[in-house]
Amino acid sequence: MLKSLSIIFLFLVVGEFVTYVFKIPIAGNIIGMVLIFLALKFKMIPLEMVKPASDKLLKYLVLFFVPYGVGLMVHFETIKEHWLSIGLAVLGSTILTLYLTAFLQEKLEKK
Repeated sequence: MLKSLSIIFLFLVVGEFVTYVFKIPIAGNIIGMVLIFLALKFKMIPLEMVKPASDKLLKYLVLFFVPYGVGLMVHFETIKEHWLSIGLAVLGSTILTLYLTAFLQEKLEKK
């Protein structure tokens, strides 16, 4: 369990490092996720090495959203003022994400 968690955090640190060094305007955790995805996809690390920690983290995933919910309450007046544009942006990005995910899943399953 500790080994698999260490691997996940290693990719997080590498992603943050890449963002810091190259001044990329993408969050380091996103780059870390892409890197760990590529490492798993190209079998650089076996899934069994990260599965114990990832299963445990997924079990408590809902707790990771609590800070964002609190942040929303802090900015309630801004959200109240711009609710329509925020709602349309959330709806549009959700639909785009669903279609893109389905497209990629379909392409990856064909291989």
